[in-house]
Amino acid sequence: MSAVVALLAAAPSPSPSDVELTAPGGGSPGFIGFVVTFLLAVAAIGLFLSLTKQLRVVDRRAKQLGLDDDGTGGDPAGGGAGDAADAPDASDRPDGPGAAGGGR
Repeated sequence: MSAVVALLAAAPSPSPSDVELTAPGGGSPGFIGFVVTFLLAVAAIGLFLSLTKQLRVVDRRAKQLGLDDDGTGGDPAGGGAGDAADAPDASDRPDGPGAAGGGR
């Protein structure tokens, strides 16, 4: 076993003079990479704000129609206190078939 250790200790390691270094900053994305990343972040923030706005509109409409789930209603499957007989008719809704705009 000592012969293997002596052989490994005697083996020279490769010299660092064979390694060629590339120019410094060669792996940097540079200004273009920064601009692309910045624009991607701005687009993501804009989409997030738009989604938040749309979710607020949907929540407000659900509360106006009495469809919001505040935990005091009946069974989430639709049975119980929140029966279809209690639901507003489609013609009573502001965007229903009886609306002046005729829907979307």
